Amino acid sequence: MKKRLIAVMMTALFAAGCVTGCGSGTGAATEAATEATTEAASAEVALEEEWMNDPTAYMTGITASDYVDIPADYSALTVEVEPAREVTDEEVDSLIDGQLQTDRELREVTGRTIVREGDVVNIDYVGRINGEEFDGGSDENYDLEIGSGSFIAGFEEGLIDQKVGDTVTLELTFPEDYGDSTKAGVDAEFDVTINMIQEYVVPQLTDEYVTNLGITDEFGNVISTTDDFRTYVRNYLIESNESEYTQKLEAAIRNAIYEKSTFKKDPPAAMVERMNDSMTQELTAFAMQNYQVDLLTYMQIAYNSTEETYQQDIRDMAVEGVKKNIMLKAIGDKEQLSLTDDEFQAELEKAISNTEGYTSESDVSNDDIQSYRELLDKRKVMEFLKSKTTVVNPSQPEEGYTSYTAAPADAEVNQ
Repeated sequence: MKKRLIAVMMTALFAAGCVTGCGSGTGAATEAATEATTEAASAEVALEEEWMNDPTAYMTGITASDYVDIPADYSALTVEVEPAREVTDEEVDSLIDGQLQTDRELREVTGRTIVREGDVVNIDYVGRINGEEFDGGSDENYDLEIGSGSFIAGFEEGLIDQKVGDTVTLELTFPEDYGDSTKAGVDAEFDVTINMIQEYVVPQLTDEYVTNLGITDEFGNVISTTDDFRTYVRNYLIESNESEYTQKLEAAIRNAIYEKSTFKKDPPAAMVERMNDSMTQELTAFAMQNYQVDLLTYMQIAYNSTEETYQQDIRDMAVEGVKKNIMLKAIGDKEQLSLTDDEFQAELEKAISNTEGYTSESDVSNDDIQSYRELLDKRKVMEFLKSKTTVVNPSQPEEGYTSYTAAPADAEVNQ
């Protein structure tokens, strides 16, 4: 089985919005989702799909102009996009505080023995219904934060003002809407032993703490002072805001051209299947990684899909994404922006040599090779279009509008 090189070497390109090309209404959310999740979704998976053997699944197997007439003014667009947000001191502090909270540790409280709201108590407990222990009702050395609402009503409250070493009997009732219907509304009794009281200790922001994070700057030097760490965090936020701006700009350009394009026939079925499979995997991974829900639940929340429509909703987004990719390919062909075979071979060899675990092109699947070529070509087209596009800030009063031509993005920063 060929390895999935695309999972490693294409992360930055996906982040630049080069995958689906969707971006209109909920389509823009689709771009953000697919861009943010490709690395997670692209594990080494065997994609032995029928479309893999169909040349029309890839741009090299079609002539884009057979499918679409692009507008004459694609290289003289004006789009409205809010500028990249300025980074505030409060945002820097908030991100640093979040990092400190992530590194907090539980430590035993030794100065008192009475449980308070907000304490993290280590407990042993045994639950019984009608005098019989029930599955999931008992545990040992469980850390419970009082006030978190992790247990049924009355459990955490019943431990407040109790003493370390005591065993407390709590007579409680499961709520009527409890997830396990066999326990809903049922009375239960819990014997709870309080082993110790703990509290979270958040580390101080010191040079030692920063050094132990092991963060390096662009030159590979370990960041070792709080001032340098704040600069690092600020630069990270600036780059994030600029990346967000670039994604919105590219989506606006794609949408503007898409609205003026005329599609002469449906895109190849194999190309749609390929995109549909990719988006399904990406959205599934995104839903689990970020929200711990399945694909259906995520589609219901993010796109107002139903159990009956969510698969078709994904397919509709895939069709739009394919059309936009064909549109960009048509522009690339007209402007002669596509890489030559020799140029692409050089880029592929460079990517392989820079990717751990890969030694030659024989390690890479044909699908990955084709995908990589498409991504590089789309990047060139988008850089060309951004260099020709006038961007207007919609937040300024009409008489005070300022416009400028978007400079090509620095490939190292925005790609």
